[in-house]
Parts: sequence; C-alpha cells; structure tokens
Amino acid sequence: MKYYDQHLHTFLSFDSKEIFENYLLNKPPYFVATDHLDLRNPGDNFQDDIPDYDKLAQKLSELEANYPTTFLKGVEIGVVPGQEEQINDYLNDHPYDLKLLSIHQNGKFDYMDDVVLSKDKYKVAKMYFDQMAQVLDTFSGAQILTHFEYGLRRLDFTAEDLEEHFEKELTTILKKVIQKEMALEINAKSFGYYQNANLYRYIIPLYKSLGGTFFTLGSDAHQASDYEALFPEMSGLLKEFGINFLVTFQKNDRFLTELP
Repeated sequence: MKYYDQHLHTFLSFDSKEIFENYLLNKPPYFVATDHLDLRNPGDNFQDDIPDYDKLAQKLSELEANYPTTFLKGVEIGVVPGQEEQINDYLNDHPYDLKLLSIHQNGKFDYMDDVVLSKDKYKVAKMYFDQMAQVLDTFSGAQILTHFEYGLRRLDFTAEDLEEHFEKELTTILKKVIQKEMALEINAKSFGYYQNANLYRYIIPLYKSLGGTFFTLGSDAHQASDYEALFPEMSGLLKEFGINFLVTFQKNDRFLTELP
C-alpha cells in the first residue's frame, strides 16, 4: 500500500473552503479528509464545530461512483477536559475510519490566539502539555496524536527549551501514546510554515527511545495545493533516525508502508 495523506481539511471544516475534487486531482489511491470537531471553539466564536456527517457520507457516495479512489471517513477531534462524554456520544452514532486527536484550545482560548503572547510562555506550555496528558488518559479511540507542538506555535521555543523544561511532561505524554498504540504525527504546517522542524528533531528520538514505532505524515492542508506538502523533507528527517516505515489506519486495521 502506498502511503497517503492522513491529515487534511475540506469545506466541512470551519476554517476551510476546499472541495474534495481539487484534492482528487492528485489521483490518490486512498483519500481521507479529517475535518474539525471542536466543541465551544474559541476560534469560531465558541460555536460547536461538528462536521456534517450526512453531507460527508453523501459526498463520498457520489465520488465513489466517479473515481477509482478508495474513500475513508476521517475526523480531527479537538478535546478539552470535560467534553469527553459529549464527544463520545457523537462518535458512537457516527463511525469514522480515522480519528486524529488534537489539543487546540482550553475552553477559554485557542493556543494560537494572540492572548498567549501576553502570558508567560513556560506557563502556557505547561498548561498545554498537562492538558494533552490528561486527555490521553480520559479520551480513547483516536489513532494519531497530531502536531504535538501546536500550543507552542506562537511562542519562541527551542529543542533545548523542551529538553530542559518539559522532557518529563513529554515523556509522560509519549508513554501514553505508546500504551494506546497510537502514532505520532509529523505535521507539515508545524514543520514548514511555523518552522518547528527543530522540535521534531528533538521529539522523534525521544519517542523512539521510549519504544515508539508508529509515525505518520500529515500535511494539515486546508487547500488542495498543500496536499502531501513537505512529505519528502519530513520523510528525510525520519530516515535520519533510522525510521523507514509509516503507519496508516483504517478503522481497526493498521498497515505499515515504506516511507515515500
């Protein structure tokens, strides 16, 4: 099986207008969109952003009739502690082939909001990593932990900062990821646009040293032109650490594929 992008967004996300057909110009053998599920989302006036599952199912049915691609249903789930029951109630009635776990916000602000610039960066990072660790304890069923450094994107952190101040927290998080048999995502927006490749250069060997073996690449595309963005560069980084396989998820099945 050829590896395919496992993190991208369409018009079913609050922050994208892209249509499926534009992604499909890449002729992928498999295609999965992972649109946002974020309850009381500060990035959207505290609305509940829940992808329209019926519209997704209808759209995939139409596409299946016209494309040779295998279509899967995906979702990116942003979790704030206390929301787990409501999220699980939704997921129990709406089955997905692929579920990404993300920490975007804390119920008061998104970690990308300007407000973080007025706070102590170490306190923000501690809050973010503690939330991630808690959610990994209280929420189950996701297969991939996305952009581990999302909460640091507006702040100035180096790999040395993480090692000195947060290696304990990150070790706890990574052990939980491994215990749950989840994968660690290398995120193209983080890697390129936010210039956090150095943070991945730190986290990859730490994860590997703890016994972590499952990695994914995700473009986090919100427009089709970013489909599989920076895959060669991110693959190259993994190969530097002796990693030659990626993992893809389809419901309860897991497949290892060679790095592209």
